[in-house]
Amino acid sequence: MDKPAIDLLSLPDNFKLQILKKLDWTSLVKLKYVCRDLYFLIERNIRVLESPKVCSMKIYYIENEISGAYYRLMNTEGPRRYGSLKHVKFSNGEEYENFLKRIDFTGIELFELGNLSNTEYIFVRYEDDSDKDFSTYTLSGRSQTGRFRYSYLSIVIKRSRKFGILYDSNILRKESLRKLGFFGNNRLRLVGKKIAMDLLTDNPMLEYENTPTVICKPLHVQIVNHLFELGLFNPENTCGRKGFTLVFHGLSKFGVLRERFYRKLFDKTKLNNNLVEENNDDVFSIKSSMNCSKCRVKHENSMIYYKNSKELSIMLH
Repeated sequence: MDKPAIDLLSLPDNFKLQILKKLDWTSLVKLKYVCRDLYFLIERNIRVLESPKVCSMKIYYIENEISGAYYRLMNTEGPRRYGSLKHVKFSNGEEYENFLKRIDFTGIELFELGNLSNTEYIFVRYEDDSDKDFSTYTLSGRSQTGRFRYSYLSIVIKRSRKFGILYDSNILRKESLRKLGFFGNNRLRLVGKKIAMDLLTDNPMLEYENTPTVICKPLHVQIVNHLFELGLFNPENTCGRKGFTLVFHGLSKFGVLRERFYRKLFDKTKLNNNLVEENNDDVFSIKSSMNCSKCRVKHENSMIYYKNSKELSIMLH
């Protein structure tokens, strides 16, 4: 009986690196003309596996120039998981780009971008709960809206899937950050929406370069509207859907207009004509659920606003 084939990608990094380094590079260069995707996959994996892995990093900038970074590397040896805090300064854009090429960001757990000019920041933390089979992403930030006035952002996303914050260092290049919405006006709302949509839909952040952000609409309304337009609430898309919980903190303005918005949205997408609403002194909530005959799973779309804590939760499961 033949032995099952070994999946190269499932091997530990040190074994993968040993195998990839044994390749005949003369033959591999010829492979580039036959199968470019395979060639670049091998080349990229060798470069990434050799690079030190970052677990946390803060990049700071002044106006439109990235000035430096604080970061910690993951320890490959010894009892401590994380290394000591490191600091690097960049005198020009080329030094910053070269720094990105030398570091592996794919396993980063904490990432922050800070503006030294006005103390604005955007912060993303990734936590993996292996026991409960879901990941939690905490997105927070502060943006200046006037002299001594700031707006704040606080979003928590719980996903039934595990992956890190950043796919590769390309997302951190200055041009990529510019497209993502940094270095511009209303950056907190724009960047917050883009990062949240990326985590919820599994699409690369840069695909949201042209996503409009309407200043007069609350961020939670814009994100939920976008999810609705993508069909995530639709009954026909529930089977195989990746469940998530989306939490917005500090929503002090949630009156009749917001209740009407969610009531209308859930009425359009109710599951099996099942819709339950509750509205009292403590909560405003809407829930729609059904027992699916196709996949034998109970699907549920729900929202709940806690009036005392000013917290809104959107759940699709």
